[in-house]
Amino acid sequence: MRWFRDRKSLLDLGTAVLVAVLLAVGGAWPPATGWDGVALVSAQVLPLAFRRRFPGWVLALVTAATLARLLTTQPHNIDYVPVLIALYTVPSARRASVRWGLGGLSAAALGAAMTVSRGPVDGALLAVAVCVVAWLLGTERQRHAAERAEFAAQRTRFQLERLAAERREQTARRLHDTLARTTTVMLVQAEALLAVGELTSTDRARVDAMLAAGRDALGQVRETLRELRDDGQQQPGPAVAAVLAELTAAGLVIEEEPALHRIPDQVRDLADRIVSEAAINALRHNGPGVRLRVEVEVAPESVRIVVRSDRIGHPTTGTGYGLDSLRTQLAARGGSLAAGPEGEGWSVAAVIPCLAVPAVPTR
Repeated sequence: MRWFRDRKSLLDLGTAVLVAVLLAVGGAWPPATGWDGVALVSAQVLPLAFRRRFPGWVLALVTAATLARLLTTQPHNIDYVPVLIALYTVPSARRASVRWGLGGLSAAALGAAMTVSRGPVDGALLAVAVCVVAWLLGTERQRHAAERAEFAAQRTRFQLERLAAERREQTARRLHDTLARTTTVMLVQAEALLAVGELTSTDRARVDAMLAAGRDALGQVRETLRELRDDGQQQPGPAVAAVLAELTAAGLVIEEEPALHRIPDQVRDLADRIVSEAAINALRHNGPGVRLRVEVEVAPESVRIVVRSDRIGHPTTGTGYGLDSLRTQLAARGGSLAAGPEGEGWSVAAVIPCLAVPAVPTR
């Protein structure tokens, strides 16, 4: 990934060099005008090396330098090529005001500057039309990049689901071939002993208890096998409201009602599991009377959940299986989960990505 970012930087630098060569070949580089002309052309070209990192600033600087050249020298249509490249990149900006407002303002200013020397048609209309085309090409490029990113994300999720299904099948096969078979053999032997053995009443009671426990264990193994082979679909857990109500009855103190209704439906189940697991751990490790605070921050691209609790019981180190499993699941979809001491208490902070794909820089 670092090499990829460096390669993009090299491509941007190469683009700036090519534009400088193009301006020189086209006669737009005015060495006879002295250092002022060189400075203006440099201000047009050099910012292009940073166009991906700062698309708005680059467009503003390049447009300002281009306007200064067009108004102080004999203009050429080739003079505003740097503006077209900056306009091609600006759709990757995060802020809509930069993508639309600054892009439109740049095109309008360029058209007004060309009107002075070339007139409304050959100057203004041509410049604005070319700017609009460059901006539309950048927008289309941005859309294709976002679609490719979404496709790559879906392919990754499919591969992870396939690997998870293979692991579940392997686990089911091992359970069937080892634990289920061994438990069945133990039950058969215990039933034979009960049928033909000379046992006292106390021994028979013990064998009966062993048979009951073995049958229950075998039933649980079979139920687990059915769940593992149910196409990898996890059964939904209890609603978080029911979990919190049960924990509250057991002594958990929730300072205020968490705003879980704001969480999008696409990540609601995972968010409920995070809150439930954090609340269960708080009561388990601290006992009745522990206070819990749940904070929810909803953004267009992610949901952040922070669960804080007092630490009034014995301190613990690390996290259990529940949080580790959630951390792995979040990491697989680009999120994160962190748990640990915070001041006098304990906190669990999770970031859940939504399905919206963030903007991908153009090439």
